[in-house]
Amino acid sequence: MTPDPTEQLIRSALHAEAARRPDPRAVLAGLEHAQPRRNRTPILVVAAAAVVAVAVAAILVPRMLQRGEPVVGTPASADQNVLLVGLDDHEIADSVVLGQFRRDGTAALASIPRDSLVDIPGFGRGKLSSAYGLGKAAATRQGRDVDASSQAGARTLADTVQQLTGVRVDHYAVVAMAGFAQLASAVQGVPVCLRAATHDPRTGASFPAGEQVLDPTRALDFLRQRAGLPNGDLDRVARLQAYLRSAAERMLSPGVLGDPQFLAALIETVHRYALTDPGWDLAGFAALLLDVRPAGLRIATVPIAEPVLDSPDAGAAIGLAPDEVRTFVANLPGSGTSAPDSCVN
Repeated sequence: MTPDPTEQLIRSALHAEAARRPDPRAVLAGLEHAQPRRNRTPILVVAAAAVVAVAVAAILVPRMLQRGEPVVGTPASADQNVLLVGLDDHEIADSVVLGQFRRDGTAALASIPRDSLVDIPGFGRGKLSSAYGLGKAAATRQGRDVDASSQAGARTLADTVQQLTGVRVDHYAVVAMAGFAQLASAVQGVPVCLRAATHDPRTGASFPAGEQVLDPTRALDFLRQRAGLPNGDLDRVARLQAYLRSAAERMLSPGVLGDPQFLAALIETVHRYALTDPGWDLAGFAALLLDVRPAGLRIATVPIAEPVLDSPDAGAAIGLAPDEVRTFVANLPGSGTSAPDSCVN
């Protein structure tokens, strides 16, 4: 019997990761078990919900290689709400996305701007971006170690989002923003499109109008720019969504996932960048993703009440109306697909 290309791919990756090599039979058995489902909707899920795909890749690939876990397990027995966070070098939440995944094949991603003024449980009013750092710092002062403090920071952010949206946060995944930028290296550049030329007065980075391909350095500048954009942080949110969608499409283009060198680069990129809550059945979650139907996927940003809000608690911020946010998030799954613009600001 001719080996499946996916098996050959995993074998090559395992060879590159020899120091952490598990029993390859366990990995290949998991892939073989998942084979009948490969042609359903995972490509759509990765391409249209790229934030989720990158977080799942950062979680599953290293664990698969280290412990021989199957890539896909038994689908989760319940719906799952997952908080996905991109963290910058200063432990500020640059990107906050609430993902809702249903057993009926519907799913939704709701982006929440980082500068949103919110109630942070235990800390009072502040920007959403500060919740992780506040929770982690408090845990550190209590004498907890680095891992426990990081988990406390993630839990504080999850509790904040849960209180804002009214949706229970079952799990969370925190991925360093630098890891998102390094995807540009792994896929040999990420194509993006800008409606108009932009210049960031804070970093000096400039981007021309139209289509262009980003390397890791320019990718990080692209993802972090807010100054000089018409809608500030809201445009930055749209940039991140467009970038990750494009990176996922490159990963899934013909021949890319079949290239052992690419997979080795991807593994190296994501290996360092994920923090998840203890006890999350990631194999079951991956199986739940595979059941998402094309018509049941929605990506959107929560409604904004005040794009520019001068708050005595947090300075310049974005104002949200909690009741509107809760209604929006509750109705988002299964409400139809959202076609992204080809170009962003």
